[in-house]
Amino acid sequence: MNKSVVQPSSLQVNKVCIDASLALKWVLPEIYTDKAQELLRNWITKGYALIAPTLFIFEVTSALRNKVYRQIITQEEGFSALNQIRHGRIEFIFSQNLVERAWAISEDLELPTAYDAFYLALAKEEDCEFWTADKNLVKILKRHKIRWAKWIGE
Repeated sequence: MNKSVVQPSSLQVNKVCIDASLALKWVLPEIYTDKAQELLRNWITKGYALIAPTLFIFEVTSALRNKVYRQIITQEEGFSALNQIRHGRIEFIFSQNLVERAWAISEDLELPTAYDAFYLALAKEEDCEFWTADKNLVKILKRHKIRWAKWIGE
């Protein structure tokens, strides 16, 4: 296993890094919406800090806008969902180290883009679990023995 994707040393029980795919399940009626909402309630009850890299809000906005454009949801539903996420309990984090780590992780995992690697870099930097609704990403991470990445369907 490459150095940039090593396991976090001691997982923080008070933080969880979440990605846009998971957060969208909180506000849109999709498969695993119930599970996503249950996870959110549990994290809030336990006092967990929800963290994400700053690109999170751009990904959420883009995904919702795309659903509006394709007429899957209405303009009002899209904007309401965006505001629910935007005004939620998520702390957005950015650092120069995150950029370098994301680049290295995307190389190590042979990812075509670095978007997902930013979440992984943040989870590693903050020593916490990473949660996603992206099953394909978790398959890649499991092949690389990254056990602190969790899929909503687990």
